[in-house]
Amino acid sequence: MSGPPRRSSDVPTAHRRRRTVRAAAPAAPPRPRARGIFAHLGWEAFLLLLVLLTAVIVAATGTLFRGAQPWGNLATVGLLASAFALSLRTATPNLAVGAIAVLAGATYAKLAQNDVPGVLAGVLAVLVALLVGLLLGLVVGLTSVPAWAATLGGLALAQGIAFGLLDGQNVPTGGAPGGTGRAILWTLVFAAVSVGGGLLWLIPGIRAALGANRSQDDPVRLRAAKLAGALAGLGGSGLLAGLSGVALVTYLGVAGPSTGDNLLFAAGAALLGGVSAFGGRGGIAGTALATALLVFANHGLLQADAPRWVTFYLTPALAILLGVVVSRLIEAISGPYTTPTPPAPAPAWAPRR
Repeated sequence: MSGPPRRSSDVPTAHRRRRTVRAAAPAAPPRPRARGIFAHLGWEAFLLLLVLLTAVIVAATGTLFRGAQPWGNLATVGLLASAFALSLRTATPNLAVGAIAVLAGATYAKLAQNDVPGVLAGVLAVLVALLVGLLLGLVVGLTSVPAWAATLGGLALAQGIAFGLLDGQNVPTGGAPGGTGRAILWTLVFAAVSVGGGLLWLIPGIRAALGANRSQDDPVRLRAAKLAGALAGLGGSGLLAGLSGVALVTYLGVAGPSTGDNLLFAAGAALLGGVSAFGGRGGIAGTALATALLVFANHGLLQADAPRWVTFYLTPALAILLGVVVSRLIEAISGPYTTPTPPAPAPAWAPRR
């Protein structure tokens, strides 16, 4: 014969506590980093479609893939865009990348003019560019000043030194202009650097070590992580800018006071490719795809005899402005940059003694 029904108060206290703890266990929080990656991949897929469409149209109406010019432009603008993109990722935008490229090209031309072998001249020119970038990184890292302010001074300094080296004149390198093969080789170098850098940035440890300049704390507070990010961002961007300058003057066979200063196109390609204007975020192949889109579109405009103000200024201006909008949208989709603190785990149940 069954007894009276048991009330909840008759259930042992430990069992009631265990049921309560299990019911209160929170659901796993969403992963904002995954949302950010998917946002970048979606935008890069759209860029790929635009690149293919533009390439088909320009190739059908002109000579897109004939000769070395498109490949040379793609390589040199792409390396400079990769330089600016790296400085954006580390939240230390380097406005001096164009001037550093000019300085590297001028250094190469003067060394070649003095019978320094081509490879050695190229290495020395890139080292000069790296040194300028590291000096700017030290200034930004040790003083915590905004990178745009320091690199604006670096722009004037590098441009002035280049002008002095060349005496305001075009200086031939003494070698024959590069052909299609060399231009394609430099394009492959650019693609490897750009995509490889995007893949490396996916590693959490690298992002944490180099992205500290995008922080919510006091901007003038000195931290070792900020110094490391400034040295990597500005030093690395100086190195890539030097490669761009050397690649351009060896392709052209001559260096001039403004040869290689494609800062506007570089900034447009980096921002349009999805690298965040706020720092810290970037995709994988966005910079490479945006560079190809701008170079192909501009090649088509040149074939159509578009005015110089369109090809030199309007194209990068539109890319920069649209890139700023893209940057803001990706930030909104990705969520907060700082990873939310995970909830504390529920205390484990232990039987009462």
